[in-house]
Amino acid sequence: MVAPRRYVGRGAGWGAFDFEAWTDRYEWREDEWNGWFDVAQSPAQTRTTETGDCEDYALVAASWALARGRTPVGLAVCFTSWLPVPRHAIAYDRDRVYSSGEMREERVDDYLVRTEYTWALRRRLA
Repeated sequence: MVAPRRYVGRGAGWGAFDFEAWTDRYEWREDEWNGWFDVAQSPAQTRTTETGDCEDYALVAASWALARGRTPVGLAVCFTSWLPVPRHAIAYDRDRVYSSGEMREERVDDYLVRTEYTWALRRRLA
């Protein structure tokens, strides 16, 4: 996620979007080239199809959180070792972490302790 602001939806409709109900319908699907050639969908496309992988869900979550004023809002890529090979993408705001169809009231550091990821490269959006 070199330029995350480019991918986050900022148009009309995100503030009224029922993200929590949408999350219940969201279907996680791994990209064909997961980890090597992973192309993010636009948040609008993911919202419409209700399918995608971790970065697709994170971009929808960040779009919704920004529209709702849940600052600070950011995106992070997570790693399982010191090697710089990203394994997962999440969104976060002041109260929650959004990860592949799951919302939890916790901070990113707590998320890392609870999961197999050891560190995260974070980019704040607002």
